[in-house]
Amino acid sequence: MDVNNRVDILKYTTYLLLQCGFQASQIGYRYLREAVLIACFDEEVVTSVTKLLYPEIAKRFKANDKQVERAIRNSIETAWIKGNQEVLKEIFHEYYEKSSERPTNTEVIKVLRDKVSKEQMA
Repeated sequence: MDVNNRVDILKYTTYLLLQCGFQASQIGYRYLREAVLIACFDEEVVTSVTKLLYPEIAKRFKANDKQVERAIRNSIETAWIKGNQEVLKEIFHEYYEKSSERPTNTEVIKVLRDKVSKEQMA
């Protein structure tokens, strides 16, 4: 894993999350940022977040996978309600068009991973 690339991914992910209105004070924000980082280096983890991704994040943060899932979900719910609606609509446009319900944890991780990966390729 290239350290500079890792730092760039974390910086851009942080920028995106803050622009969307995710609250850095929430532990779910940190878990979500780590999830995007892991997913950028291993795209397979998003095919099985409960078996692969959450346990890896839990191990890194000394938590359990259920705590990780719940904290990420809570962070997404908070951002979806209190966040920057214009930026959320721009990034998650297909979910705004489908319904008023927030996207799932996996959907958010995939969208952010795709956006971060595209930015890193540029």
